[in-house]
Amino acid sequence: MMRQVREAMVKMTAEAREAVKSFLTTRDNPRTIRIDLHSTGCCDSSLGLSVDEVRENDLIQEIDGLTLVINPEIYELVGEITISYVDEKGKKGFVLNSGKPLNEWDGFGTCEIKQ
Repeated sequence: MMRQVREAMVKMTAEAREAVKSFLTTRDNPRTIRIDLHSTGCCDSSLGLSVDEVRENDLIQEIDGLTLVINPEIYELVGEITISYVDEKGKKGFVLNSGKPLNEWDGFGTCEIKQ
């Protein structure tokens, strides 16, 4: 397996790091967090998070003990990603913004980590 470790692929706020760590502590076998394209149920794709394993040719970044991975083709499509976390009335979850937005709604919606 070819491991491509990247340093500046993803930025995470402190709140996002703590929310991911909290999520992973509730799992029997904490694994890698994958950044991937998810369907919002509407017409546009958006970035999302899921628990996964490292796959061949993934780009890998370690942040404060967390392992984040992304497919190189998706990274080429979206560029650098910023992950933040919001916990407000009516809006709670992770917000993913990309250097090259996928659609006009980039960064507006929240997502949870999928299993």
